[in-house]
Amino acid sequence: MDTGRSIFDWILEGVSAVALLAAGGDVALHWGILPQRIPVRFGPTGSPNAWGDRNMLLFLLATTIVMAVLLTISESYQRLINIPMKVDRDSPAVRRLLRSLVIAMKAVIMVSSVWIIDLTMRTAVGEANGLGRVFVPVFLAAVGAPIIYYVVKLARL
Repeated sequence: MDTGRSIFDWILEGVSAVALLAAGGDVALHWGILPQRIPVRFGPTGSPNAWGDRNMLLFLLATTIVMAVLLTISESYQRLINIPMKVDRDSPAVRRLLRSLVIAMKAVIMVSSVWIIDLTMRTAVGEANGLGRVFVPVFLAAVGAPIIYYVVKLARL
């Protein structure tokens, strides 16, 4: 069964890897200038509404790394992906689409994490005031678009 990655999948894998490296590099580069207290939670408008120890940034980075690893592992277990329809999970086409869905979601999550980490640090040092109003709608669109795209493709099989 050929369930290999397409060129687009490899591009998205590269985006995920670069985002993960960027997040780690961003934290390492700015750690020394961060105050002890940083924003640790943001409200619906993107403004910070709770502050905590800067070590929470390390927790956020570690969570991002764990998510990347788990999503990379889950690419090989398409049978476990929950989708809102019945499909032939033994079909190579279905397996390819489900793998691509996970790869796309990983890219969205990694890029979103870089955005959150960067704006958290910029807010902590006074260069920004939270995530901004556009974060939630952009994040929801970025998560929703691949899901809709792949569910439609799966429905057409």
